[in-house]
Order: sequence, then structure tokens, then C-alpha cells
Amino acid sequence: MTKSQYTKKEYTIAEAAYMAGLMDGEGTFFIGNYSNTRNGFFQTVLKVTSTDKIMIEWIYNVFGGWMNEYTSKQRAKNCKSPVFSWACTGDRLTHICETILPYLTCKKDQAMILLEMRKTYHNSEYVKGKQGVQKIPEHVKQKRLDLMKKLQSLHCRNYTLTN
Repeated sequence: MTKSQYTKKEYTIAEAAYMAGLMDGEGTFFIGNYSNTRNGFFQTVLKVTSTDKIMIEWIYNVFGGWMNEYTSKQRAKNCKSPVFSWACTGDRLTHICETILPYLTCKKDQAMILLEMRKTYHNSEYVKGKQGVQKIPEHVKQKRLDLMKKLQSLHCRNYTLTN
């Protein structure tokens, strides 16, 4: 297993609580499955999207990750304002979820599912090698699929769960 490049940072209670409020209100806890049946590539993402550039810049400056501005083609057709987003993945996501978990209200269950999902990356039996991501064991893939479906069931829209 490769060692993470991420270095944990200490956050103030105010920073953690404010970020929890932003995640409860504007944030997304996401598990994506970008796989064919052989590899089972999954990704975990924390994301906040807003027309408030100052807020997105604050998140980026305090928590790292990356930020961008949506192009006119990426925005909804009726959206006249610029739209900005912040996102993070990997060990940064894990650390942020652990940090904000005590302060979350609405999306605490989503954060806990994401943390459970992140454990499957560190405890799995496969590693990323020179030839890319190796096939993951079926039981790890199934656990990830189950966690993804569980997270999707907590989202309020746009998901149809299938077996």
C-alpha cells in the first residue's frame, strides 16, 4: 500500500463546527462507482457548491482540497450567477469527516457511511501498483456497493436503487 501524501492539520472548534454546518446545508457526501465488473473502481468525495465565492475560498484556504468555477455549460440553464465548488477526496476527506462528525446534525449518518467506506481502502487486500488499480476481492467490492446504496438511500433525490 502506498503511503498517503496528506498531512493532518489541527482545526479549531469554530472551523470544524462551521464546516459541519456548511456540509449539513450545502454539502454532498458522495460515493461513486466508476467501474466495469472487473475492477470495481469507487471514489469518495466531499463537495460544497455555492454561488458564494468567499465561502468556497474560505473552505479551500482552511481545509485544502481543490476549488473551481463552473462554466456556463455546467450551470443550470436558469442560473445567472457564477457557481463555485470545493471538493476533496482520499485521506483529507477521512480527516475532515472525523473532525466535523461531532458537529454534524442532518448528515451525520452520511459522514459515518463515508468513514466506513474509507476503511475499505486501508484494510483491503489490494494495492495500487504500476499497472493501475488491481482487481479487488469480491467481498470488498460488495461491501463498497452496499455502502454506496446505503448512502444513496439517505439522499433526498435523483436515485433509483436497484439490486
